[in-house]
Amino acid sequence: MAHEPAPDDGAIAIRTAPAAPAEVAAVALWWRAGRLHEGADEAGAAHLLEHLVCDALPRHRVARWGGAVNGQSGREWTVWHALLPATQAPEFIAALAGALAAPLPDAAAIAGETRVLAAERAAAKVRDDWELAALRAAFGDHPLARSLVVAPGAGREVVERFRARLLCRSRLVLTAAGRVDATALRAVAAPLAGLGADAIIEPPPPLLPTVPGRAAITAADGCLWLLPFASAQSAAVETLSDLLAHPLLGRLSRRLRNAPEPGYALHSEIEYAAGIGLWWLWLDQRRAAPVLAEEIETGLECGFSAPELADAAALRSARATLDGADLTGRLAVLAGARPALAETLPTAATLVATLAGCWGRRVQVEGGAPA
Repeated sequence: MAHEPAPDDGAIAIRTAPAAPAEVAAVALWWRAGRLHEGADEAGAAHLLEHLVCDALPRHRVARWGGAVNGQSGREWTVWHALLPATQAPEFIAALAGALAAPLPDAAAIAGETRVLAAERAAAKVRDDWELAALRAAFGDHPLARSLVVAPGAGREVVERFRARLLCRSRLVLTAAGRVDATALRAVAAPLAGLGADAIIEPPPPLLPTVPGRAAITAADGCLWLLPFASAQSAAVETLSDLLAHPLLGRLSRRLRNAPEPGYALHSEIEYAAGIGLWWLWLDQRRAAPVLAEEIETGLECGFSAPELADAAALRSARATLDGADLTGRLAVLAGARPALAETLPTAATLVATLAGCWGRRVQVEGGAPA
Protein backbone atom coordinates (compact mmCIF):
# COMPACT_ATOMS: atom_id res chain seq x y z
CA MET A 1 0.00 0.00 0.00
CA ALA A 2 1.33 3.42 -0.93
CA HIS A 3 0.43 6.59 0.96
CA GLU A 4 0.52 9.93 -0.77
CA PRO A 5 0.71 13.26 1.14
CA ALA A 6 -1.13 13.33 4.46
CA PRO A 7 -3.79 15.96 5.22
CA ASP A 8 -1.47 18.10 7.35
CA ASP A 9 0.60 19.12 4.33
CA GLY A 10 -2.33 20.74 2.56
CA ALA A 11 -3.53 17.74 0.53
CA ILE A 12 -6.14 15.10 1.11
CA ALA A 13 -4.90 11.62 1.94
CA ILE A 14 -4.44 9.35 -1.08
CA ARG A 15 -3.88 5.63 -0.48
CA THR A 16 -3.28 3.20 -3.29
CA ALA A 17 -2.51 -0.49 -3.69
CA PRO A 18 -1.37 -1.98 -7.01
CA ALA A 19 -3.25 -5.03 -8.18
CA ALA A 20 -3.93 -7.10 -11.29
CA PRO A 21 -5.55 -7.06 -13.78
CA ALA A 22 -3.82 -3.84 -14.79
CA GLU A 23 -6.70 -2.56 -16.91
CA VAL A 24 -9.19 -2.49 -14.02
CA ALA A 25 -9.24 -0.35 -10.88
CA ALA A 26 -11.50 0.26 -7.90
CA VAL A 27 -11.49 3.81 -6.57
CA ALA A 28 -13.41 5.54 -3.81
CA LEU A 29 -13.69 8.84 -2.03
CA TRP A 30 -14.33 8.41 1.69
CA TRP A 31 -15.81 11.23 3.73
CA ARG A 32 -15.78 10.87 7.52
CA ALA A 33 -19.32 12.15 7.90
CA GLY A 34 -22.26 9.96 8.82
CA ARG A 35 -25.07 9.45 11.27
CA LEU A 36 -22.65 9.95 14.19
CA HIS A 37 -21.97 13.52 13.09
CA GLU A 38 -25.47 14.78 12.33
CA GLY A 39 -26.93 17.47 14.53
CA ALA A 40 -30.39 17.37 16.05
CA ASP A 41 -31.99 18.93 12.98
CA GLU A 42 -29.75 17.15 10.46
CA ALA A 43 -31.03 13.57 10.70
CA GLY A 44 -30.60 11.86 7.34
CA ALA A 45 -28.51 14.67 5.84
CA ALA A 46 -25.50 12.44 5.09
CA HIS A 47 -27.61 9.83 3.28
CA LEU A 48 -29.46 12.47 1.31
CA LEU A 49 -26.22 14.17 0.29
CA GLU A 50 -24.78 10.82 -0.79
CA HIS A 51 -27.71 10.45 -3.21
CA LEU A 52 -27.49 14.01 -4.47
CA VAL A 53 -23.80 13.61 -5.34
CA CYS A 54 -24.49 10.39 -7.25
CA ASP A 55 -27.30 12.10 -9.15
CA ALA A 56 -24.99 14.96 -10.10
CA LEU A 57 -22.53 12.68 -11.92
CA PRO A 58 -22.87 13.04 -15.72
CA ARG A 59 -24.76 10.06 -17.11
CA HIS A 60 -22.67 9.79 -20.27
CA ARG A 61 -19.53 9.50 -18.14
CA VAL A 62 -21.12 6.91 -15.86
CA ALA A 63 -21.75 4.85 -18.99
CA ARG A 64 -18.14 5.27 -20.11
CA TRP A 65 -16.91 4.15 -16.69
CA GLY A 66 -18.94 0.94 -16.96
CA GLY A 67 -21.89 1.82 -14.74
CA ALA A 68 -20.49 0.20 -11.59
CA VAL A 69 -20.75 3.42 -9.59
CA ASN A 70 -22.42 3.62 -6.20
CA GLY A 71 -22.46 5.34 -2.84
CA GLN A 72 -23.24 4.42 0.75
CA SER A 73 -23.76 6.37 3.92
CA GLY A 74 -23.53 4.75 7.34
CA ARG A 75 -22.81 5.43 10.97
CA GLU A 76 -19.38 7.00 10.48
CA TRP A 77 -18.53 7.23 6.78
CA THR A 78 -20.10 8.31 3.51
CA VAL A 79 -18.37 6.82 0.48
CA TRP A 80 -18.67 6.98 -3.30
CA HIS A 81 -16.92 4.23 -5.26
CA ALA A 82 -16.55 2.73 -8.69
CA LEU A 83 -15.10 -0.34 -10.38
CA LEU A 84 -13.94 0.90 -13.78
CA PRO A 85 -11.19 0.84 -16.41
CA ALA A 86 -8.03 2.04 -14.70
CA THR A 87 -7.48 4.77 -17.27
CA GLN A 88 -10.85 6.30 -16.33
CA ALA A 89 -10.07 6.60 -12.60
CA PRO A 90 -8.85 10.24 -12.72
CA GLU A 91 -11.94 11.30 -14.67
CA PHE A 92 -14.21 9.64 -12.11
CA ILE A 93 -12.48 11.34 -9.18
CA ALA A 94 -12.56 14.71 -10.96
CA ALA A 95 -16.29 14.38 -11.59
CA LEU A 96 -16.91 13.19 -8.05
CA ALA A 97 -14.94 16.07 -6.52
CA GLY A 98 -16.90 18.52 -8.64
CA ALA A 99 -20.25 16.98 -7.68
CA LEU A 100 -19.42 16.96 -3.98
CA ALA A 101 -18.48 20.64 -3.91
CA ALA A 102 -21.06 21.90 -6.41
CA PRO A 103 -24.09 23.97 -5.39
CA LEU A 104 -26.98 21.81 -4.23
CA PRO A 105 -29.99 21.38 -6.51
CA ASP A 106 -33.16 23.33 -5.85
CA ALA A 107 -35.67 22.46 -3.15
CA ALA A 108 -37.95 20.57 -5.55
CA ALA A 109 -35.12 18.23 -6.63
CA ILE A 110 -34.15 17.62 -3.01
CA ALA A 111 -37.78 16.86 -2.13
CA GLY A 112 -37.90 14.37 -5.00
CA GLU A 113 -34.76 12.59 -3.82
CA THR A 114 -36.19 12.48 -0.31
CA ARG A 115 -39.11 10.50 -1.70
CA VAL A 116 -36.68 8.08 -3.35
CA LEU A 117 -35.08 7.48 0.05
CA ALA A 118 -38.46 6.45 1.45
CA ALA A 119 -38.28 3.15 -0.45
CA GLU A 120 -34.82 2.46 0.95
CA ARG A 121 -36.01 3.20 4.47
CA ALA A 122 -38.92 0.81 4.12
CA ALA A 123 -36.62 -2.00 2.96
CA ALA A 124 -34.08 -1.42 5.74
CA LYS A 125 -36.39 -0.62 8.65
CA VAL A 126 -36.78 -4.17 9.96
CA ARG A 127 -33.06 -4.67 10.36
CA ASP A 128 -32.62 -1.18 11.79
CA ASP A 129 -35.27 -1.82 14.46
CA TRP A 130 -33.37 -4.87 15.70
CA GLU A 131 -29.99 -3.19 15.68
CA LEU A 132 -31.29 -0.02 17.31
CA ALA A 133 -32.76 -2.00 20.23
CA ALA A 134 -29.37 -3.66 20.81
CA LEU A 135 -27.33 -0.46 20.46
CA ARG A 136 -29.54 1.47 22.87
CA ALA A 137 -29.39 -1.33 25.42
CA ALA A 138 -25.59 -1.40 25.12
CA PHE A 139 -24.71 2.28 24.76
CA GLY A 140 -27.68 4.35 25.89
CA ASP A 141 -27.74 7.80 24.31
CA HIS A 142 -24.30 7.66 22.67
CA PRO A 143 -24.49 8.85 19.02
CA LEU A 144 -23.60 5.31 17.93
CA ALA A 145 -27.07 4.27 19.12
CA ARG A 146 -28.90 6.32 16.50
CA SER A 147 -31.25 4.92 13.92
CA LEU A 148 -29.75 4.66 10.45
CA VAL A 149 -33.19 4.55 8.86
CA VAL A 150 -34.36 8.12 9.32
CA ALA A 151 -36.47 10.35 7.14
CA PRO A 152 -34.41 13.30 5.94
CA GLY A 153 -36.79 16.11 6.75
CA ALA A 154 -34.06 18.72 6.38
CA GLY A 155 -34.45 21.37 3.73
CA ARG A 156 -31.80 22.61 1.36
CA GLU A 157 -30.38 25.04 3.90
CA VAL A 158 -29.84 22.35 6.54
CA VAL A 159 -28.14 19.97 4.09
CA GLU A 160 -25.91 22.81 2.94
CA ARG A 161 -24.99 23.61 6.54
CA PHE A 162 -24.18 19.97 7.25
CA ARG A 163 -21.90 19.81 4.23
CA ALA A 164 -20.20 23.13 5.02
CA ARG A 165 -19.55 22.04 8.60
CA LEU A 166 -18.00 18.66 7.79
CA LEU A 167 -16.56 18.89 4.30
CA CYS A 168 -12.88 19.56 4.98
CA ARG A 169 -9.76 17.99 3.54
CA SER A 170 -8.69 16.14 6.68
CA ARG A 171 -11.98 14.23 6.71
CA LEU A 172 -11.48 12.95 3.16
CA VAL A 173 -9.53 9.88 2.05
CA LEU A 174 -9.11 8.86 -1.57
CA THR A 175 -8.40 5.16 -2.10
CA ALA A 176 -7.55 3.17 -5.20
CA ALA A 177 -6.81 -0.50 -5.79
CA GLY A 178 -5.27 -1.22 -9.16
CA ARG A 179 -2.54 0.23 -11.34
CA VAL A 180 -3.67 3.83 -11.21
CA ASP A 181 -1.61 6.97 -11.55
CA ALA A 182 -1.50 8.43 -8.02
CA THR A 183 -0.06 11.70 -9.36
CA ALA A 184 -3.00 12.08 -11.71
CA LEU A 185 -5.44 11.31 -8.90
CA ARG A 186 -3.82 13.93 -6.70
CA ALA A 187 -4.04 16.50 -9.49
CA VAL A 188 -7.77 15.99 -10.13
CA ALA A 189 -8.48 15.96 -6.38
CA ALA A 190 -6.75 19.34 -5.96
CA PRO A 191 -10.05 21.26 -5.56
CA LEU A 192 -10.80 19.18 -2.46
CA ALA A 193 -7.37 20.01 -1.01
CA GLY A 194 -8.46 23.66 -0.94
CA LEU A 195 -11.20 22.92 1.58
CA GLY A 196 -10.80 24.24 5.12
CA ALA A 197 -9.29 22.47 8.10
CA ASP A 198 -11.27 20.15 10.35
CA ALA A 199 -12.70 21.79 13.46
CA ILE A 200 -15.04 18.90 14.36
CA ILE A 201 -14.53 16.97 17.57
CA GLU A 202 -15.29 13.28 17.06
CA PRO A 203 -17.67 11.62 19.53
CA PRO A 204 -15.63 9.64 22.08
CA PRO A 205 -15.77 5.86 21.75
CA PRO A 206 -18.67 4.47 23.78
CA LEU A 207 -17.94 2.55 26.95
CA LEU A 208 -18.16 -1.18 26.39
CA PRO A 209 -20.82 -2.89 28.52
CA THR A 210 -19.57 -4.78 31.55
CA VAL A 211 -22.51 -7.18 31.96
CA PRO A 212 -24.91 -8.93 29.58
CA GLY A 213 -28.07 -7.07 28.58
CA ARG A 214 -31.43 -7.92 27.05
CA ALA A 215 -34.06 -6.17 25.00
CA ALA A 216 -37.23 -7.14 23.19
CA ILE A 217 -39.03 -5.71 20.20
CA THR A 218 -42.35 -6.31 18.52
CA ALA A 219 -41.24 -8.01 15.33
CA ALA A 220 -41.16 -11.29 13.52
CA ASP A 221 -39.74 -14.28 15.35
CA GLY A 222 -35.98 -14.24 15.75
CA CYS A 223 -33.05 -13.39 17.97
CA LEU A 224 -30.11 -11.02 17.64
CA TRP A 225 -26.91 -10.85 19.68
CA LEU A 226 -24.70 -7.80 19.71
CA LEU A 227 -21.20 -8.56 20.99
CA PRO A 228 -19.21 -5.30 21.26
CA PHE A 229 -15.43 -5.45 21.39
CA ALA A 230 -12.37 -3.22 21.46
CA SER A 231 -11.02 -2.55 17.97
CA ALA A 232 -7.63 -3.97 19.02
CA GLN A 233 -9.35 -7.37 19.26
CA SER A 234 -10.43 -7.35 15.61
CA ALA A 235 -8.12 -10.20 14.53
CA ALA A 236 -9.43 -12.51 17.24
CA VAL A 237 -13.08 -11.62 16.65
CA GLU A 238 -12.77 -12.08 12.88
CA THR A 239 -11.33 -15.53 13.54
CA LEU A 240 -14.06 -16.36 16.06
CA SER A 241 -16.69 -15.41 13.51
CA ASP A 242 -15.23 -18.01 11.14
CA LEU A 243 -14.83 -20.68 13.81
CA LEU A 244 -18.34 -20.24 15.14
CA ALA A 245 -20.59 -18.87 12.41
CA HIS A 246 -19.13 -19.61 8.97
CA PRO A 247 -22.05 -21.21 7.04
CA LEU A 248 -20.09 -24.39 6.24
CA LEU A 249 -17.24 -24.47 8.74
CA GLY A 250 -18.66 -22.79 11.82
CA ARG A 251 -19.37 -24.74 14.99
CA LEU A 252 -22.66 -22.92 15.62
CA SER A 253 -23.84 -23.44 12.06
CA ARG A 254 -23.15 -27.18 12.25
CA ARG A 255 -24.85 -27.46 15.64
CA LEU A 256 -27.97 -25.72 14.40
CA ARG A 257 -28.15 -27.89 11.28
CA ASN A 258 -27.95 -30.99 13.46
CA ALA A 259 -30.52 -29.80 16.00
CA PRO A 260 -33.79 -31.75 16.43
CA GLU A 261 -35.52 -29.10 14.32
CA PRO A 262 -32.77 -28.11 11.85
CA GLY A 263 -32.79 -25.38 9.28
CA TYR A 264 -32.25 -22.27 11.38
CA ALA A 265 -30.52 -19.48 9.52
CA LEU A 266 -27.49 -17.96 11.28
CA HIS A 267 -25.78 -14.84 10.01
CA SER A 268 -22.62 -13.24 11.37
CA GLU A 269 -21.43 -9.74 10.55
CA ILE A 270 -18.70 -7.51 11.97
CA GLU A 271 -18.91 -3.74 11.82
CA TYR A 272 -16.53 -0.98 12.96
CA ALA A 273 -17.70 2.45 14.08
CA ALA A 274 -16.96 5.09 16.72
CA GLY A 275 -13.64 3.47 17.60
CA ILE A 276 -15.02 0.03 18.53
CA GLY A 277 -16.17 -3.18 16.87
CA LEU A 278 -19.71 -4.57 16.71
CA TRP A 279 -20.15 -8.31 16.17
CA TRP A 280 -23.71 -9.14 15.14
CA LEU A 281 -25.14 -12.66 15.31
CA TRP A 282 -28.61 -13.12 13.82
CA LEU A 283 -30.86 -16.15 14.26
CA ASP A 284 -34.18 -16.45 12.44
CA GLN A 285 -36.03 -18.39 15.18
CA ARG A 286 -35.94 -17.48 18.84
CA ARG A 287 -36.43 -21.04 20.08
CA ALA A 288 -33.02 -21.99 18.65
CA ALA A 289 -31.26 -19.38 20.82
CA PRO A 290 -30.56 -21.79 23.73
CA VAL A 291 -28.79 -24.15 21.31
CA LEU A 292 -26.51 -21.37 20.16
CA ALA A 293 -25.85 -20.13 23.70
CA GLU A 294 -25.03 -23.66 24.88
CA GLU A 295 -22.51 -24.14 22.06
CA ILE A 296 -20.79 -20.86 22.89
CA GLU A 297 -20.57 -21.86 26.56
CA THR A 298 -18.99 -25.15 25.42
CA GLY A 299 -16.44 -23.19 23.43
CA LEU A 300 -15.58 -21.16 26.50
CA GLU A 301 -15.14 -24.29 28.58
CA CYS A 302 -13.36 -26.55 26.08
CA GLY A 303 -11.71 -24.13 23.67
CA PHE A 304 -11.09 -24.97 20.03
CA SER A 305 -9.57 -28.12 18.61
CA ALA A 306 -6.40 -28.32 16.53
CA PRO A 307 -8.37 -29.27 13.37
CA GLU A 308 -10.63 -26.24 13.84
CA LEU A 309 -7.64 -23.93 14.18
CA ALA A 310 -6.03 -25.53 11.12
CA ASP A 311 -9.21 -24.87 9.12
CA ALA A 312 -9.25 -21.27 10.33
CA ALA A 313 -5.62 -20.80 9.28
CA ALA A 314 -6.28 -22.34 5.87
CA LEU A 315 -9.34 -20.14 5.41
CA ARG A 316 -7.32 -17.06 6.30
CA SER A 317 -4.56 -17.96 3.86
CA ALA A 318 -7.01 -18.55 1.01
CA ARG A 319 -8.93 -15.40 1.85
CA ALA A 320 -5.73 -13.33 1.69
CA THR A 321 -5.22 -14.60 -1.86
CA LEU A 322 -8.82 -13.85 -2.81
CA ASP A 323 -8.70 -10.41 -1.20
CA GLY A 324 -5.78 -9.58 -3.45
CA ALA A 325 -8.11 -9.93 -6.44
CA ASP A 326 -11.08 -8.19 -4.77
CA LEU A 327 -10.31 -4.62 -5.75
CA THR A 328 -13.46 -3.07 -4.29
CA GLY A 329 -13.12 -5.00 -1.04
CA ARG A 330 -9.67 -3.52 -0.43
CA LEU A 331 -10.91 0.07 -0.38
CA ALA A 332 -12.32 0.03 3.16
CA VAL A 333 -9.01 -1.24 4.53
CA LEU A 334 -7.08 1.39 2.59
CA ALA A 335 -9.34 4.10 4.01
CA GLY A 336 -8.99 2.84 7.57
CA ALA A 337 -12.71 2.13 7.79
CA ARG A 338 -11.94 -1.46 8.83
CA PRO A 339 -8.75 -3.27 9.92
CA ALA A 340 -6.58 -5.23 7.55
CA LEU A 341 -6.66 -9.01 7.74
CA ALA A 342 -4.08 -10.11 10.32
CA GLU A 343 -1.18 -12.12 8.95
CA THR A 344 -1.10 -14.64 11.80
CA LEU A 345 -3.84 -16.50 13.59
CA PRO A 346 -4.42 -15.59 17.26
CA THR A 347 -3.57 -18.33 19.75
CA ALA A 348 -6.24 -20.64 21.12
CA ALA A 349 -5.95 -18.95 24.53
CA THR A 350 -6.44 -15.52 23.00
CA LEU A 351 -9.50 -16.72 21.12
CA VAL A 352 -11.13 -18.12 24.26
CA ALA A 353 -10.33 -15.01 26.28
CA THR A 354 -11.73 -12.77 23.55
CA LEU A 355 -14.88 -14.86 23.25
CA ALA A 356 -15.35 -14.70 27.03
CA GLY A 357 -15.13 -10.92 26.94
CA CYS A 358 -17.54 -10.59 24.02
CA TRP A 359 -20.03 -13.05 25.50
CA GLY A 360 -19.84 -11.38 28.90
CA ARG A 361 -20.96 -8.04 27.43
CA ARG A 362 -23.48 -9.40 24.91
CA VAL A 363 -26.86 -7.79 24.36
CA GLN A 364 -29.60 -10.22 23.35
CA VAL A 365 -32.63 -8.90 21.50
CA GLU A 366 -35.66 -11.13 21.06
CA GLY A 367 -38.54 -10.58 18.69
CA GLY A 368 -42.11 -11.54 19.34
CA ALA A 369 -45.19 -11.77 17.19
CA PRO A 370 -46.17 -8.45 15.58
CA ALA A 371 -49.03 -6.63 17.23
